[in-house]
Amino acid sequence: MGAREAFESSFKKLVMKHPYAKITVAEICREAHLSRKTFYVNFQDKEDIVSSIFERGAVEPMRTLNATLTHEQARSISPMYTENLYSYFESEKDYYQRLVGPMFGKDDTFIRVVTRSLFALNQEILGQFPIEELEREYVSYFFASSQAMFCQKWIADGMPIPPKRLTEIYFSIAYSYFSSLPEKNSLM
Repeated sequence: MGAREAFESSFKKLVMKHPYAKITVAEICREAHLSRKTFYVNFQDKEDIVSSIFERGAVEPMRTLNATLTHEQARSISPMYTENLYSYFESEKDYYQRLVGPMFGKDDTFIRVVTRSLFALNQEILGQFPIEELEREYVSYFFASSQAMFCQKWIADGMPIPPKRLTEIYFSIAYSYFSSLPEKNSLM
C-alpha cells in the first residue's frame, strides 16, 4: 500500500469514529503512521482525500468505461452510469453516511467534491457531442451539482430508495436533455 492509499484508509477509519469537522491532518498522519510532509506531498488538505476516494471509487470506473464507448453507446447507457454512481455510494454506505450525515446542512465539502469531479467527467462526455462550449459548461455543471445534492440528500436520509429506483427518479427529471442531444455528425 502506497502513501496515498494509507492516508485514504486512515481517513476512512477516522470518519467511522469522528465527524469530518473534528478530524485533523495530524490525526490522519498518526493513524497512517506517516509524516505531515508526506501527507502534503500527496494531498492539499483533508478535502482532497475525500475527493481522491470518490474519484477512485466512482469516477475512474465511469471514465474508463466512457473511453471505450462511442458517444451513441454512452448516451444509451447513461442511466447505467447513474445507477453505478448510486451503487458505489451504497457499497460504501457506512463511510458515506458517517461522512455526509454530520455535514448535511452544515458543511458543503461533499457537494464541492462530487460537483467538481462529476463536472470534469460531464465535460469529457459532452465533449463528444456537437454542442457549443458554453452550453456544455452549463449543462455539465447543472448535472454535476444536481447529482451532488441528490446524492447528499439520499445518503443523509439513510439511502431509503434502492439505486435502481433512484436512477429512475433522476432520469424522469433529467433524461429529456440527454435524449435531445444532437448526433455527433449533425450540424449545429
